[in-house]
Amino acid sequence: MADQFLAEAHAWTLRQAQAQAEDTESDSSDEADSWVMLGQDGNVVPLQNERILHTSRPRVGLDISVPRELPNAEPFSIKSDSGIAYITNRRVIYLPARPTEQFKSFFAPILNFEDTHVHSSWIGPWSWTGIVKPVTGGGIPVDLPRIEVRLVFKEGGHSDFQSKFELLKERLQHARELEQETGQRLIVTDEELPPYEPSSGTTSNPHHPPPPPPPSAQQAPPPGIDAADAEAAGSQGISGRQGQPPQPGPDEPPPDYVEAQSQAIGMRFEERLREEAERR
Repeated sequence: MADQFLAEAHAWTLRQAQAQAEDTESDSSDEADSWVMLGQDGNVVPLQNERILHTSRPRVGLDISVPRELPNAEPFSIKSDSGIAYITNRRVIYLPARPTEQFKSFFAPILNFEDTHVHSSWIGPWSWTGIVKPVTGGGIPVDLPRIEVRLVFKEGGHSDFQSKFELLKERLQHARELEQETGQRLIVTDEELPPYEPSSGTTSNPHHPPPPPPPSAQQAPPPGIDAADAEAAGSQGISGRQGQPPQPGPDEPPPDYVEAQSQAIGMRFEERLREEAERR
């Protein structure tokens, strides 16, 4: 029933978005069709708190295919003879030298890679290969829970790429474990991370907020307002003077609501299909 509901909701929101798009001018920018957001100059636009930490040499080939461990999957492949590979503090990105309508870019989070290794051949260049869990909405068929990504370094530089990747993957895994244990979020870079030291006694820790003030130091609610009501109002961001009725909400949904709803339902539906493919 859940899958049927998601499928029906996804189809409905797509129809709504299509009807809304017919009333507006279509956007033909590179950002609309690309897996990676690009600027007007064709360079990568980093995400929030993202930094490009490694750029490969030119003429790097890309080969995306179905892993051998999925013999019953439908054939799928993407190839690019030349391009540039990037490593940020969050993702591996590839931009082809000659993008097409079918393939403009590729990216995957670093922690989505498994079993990465370099490989040499007697007559060809070195290559770097890994098994990747595709991201939702990235253009990979939903019946593929994993894909194989191979970068071919025709001008060398494979060892530097592998070293930087392994360093950042280790840092990201450490940051994830630290966040799970302490709730502290780190912006990972290629610089040395500070060691984690749990706080003890009254020793101050810059990574943890100070304890809340005692009840006597907290601001009391205005007369006539229950303390629980005041706390609820503060947590919901409600402000105003006592006795004034709350402002009515808007009658119409916010801009791009249908598109955002369609994307959210579509991503949930794709994740469900990919999980089912993984169990087969």
